[in-house]
Amino acid sequence: MYQYVEMNEALNDKALIFKSYPKKIQSKLQYLVGDILEEPRNLNTIGNPEQLKHTKKEMWSRNLSQKDRIVYAIEQGSNYNMPEEKEIIVFYQYLGHYLDK
Repeated sequence: MYQYVEMNEALNDKALIFKSYPKKIQSKLQYLVGDILEEPRNLNTIGNPEQLKHTKKEMWSRNLSQKDRIVYAIEQGSNYNMPEEKEIIVFYQYLGHYLDK
């Protein structure tokens, strides 16, 4: 399982989801995050995983709902003061569409 970091926008999105979104979306978010932490590059899973093009980082998205996407990157842990040179998952957002809010 990968270690992870949530950026401020992702934390704000998560708070909003657990405050005012239906339980179905809350459960799907939890399931998708768990799945991402197990196999972030798996193309044969739920959420229609897609590697984003035209980004400097290895960024991916998965569908949370028809209008919302989870956007995350696979980065080196050393960029976030992690003790080892391991890859980690960085969650950038849980709501919106490809960083376009």
